[in-house]
Amino acid sequence: MTRGLICLVLLSVSLFACDAAPPSAAVSPSSSLPVTATSPTQTALAAPPQVALSGASSRYGTIIVDASGRTLYLFDIERSSVPKCYGKCAVSWPPMRAPASPRAAAPLNQELIGTAARSDGSPQLVYNGHPLYYYAGDGAPGEIKCQAVIEFGGGWYVIDAAGNKIATP
Repeated sequence: MTRGLICLVLLSVSLFACDAAPPSAAVSPSSSLPVTATSPTQTALAAPPQVALSGASSRYGTIIVDASGRTLYLFDIERSSVPKCYGKCAVSWPPMRAPASPRAAAPLNQELIGTAARSDGSPQLVYNGHPLYYYAGDGAPGEIKCQAVIEFGGGWYVIDAAGNKIATP
């Protein structure tokens, strides 16, 4: 085999390592921030903060999802807000990039939201000190295909509304 083909096979195995996990669970956003009317002058001066995170019901309880309902995970070897998932890890577990002025909708706590600089300088969204990631195998909002698995030297877990890992497989 050529080196390129070997890399492709390894990447495929890595991306689908969690497909043998239990079937995905549907999640639904629990709430969003209220919409308020603004004048054209207000809109031109400052864009309203973007809701980046919200809570959603799942078989694991309320978990953190992005604005479109996609499940977010934490990497348990990250003991601070400094991201450690790069290269092949970031292909399987893409970081959630931070929008300008990110907001957390109820029941999440706005005080726990933050950002961390990745090695390329781009901002990654952080909640309760944990950099947030997607799983590449979750193709649609509500899917949870890779909960409580060990990959790339650590565990990957969905997150509760307080920002803690949910260890239930």
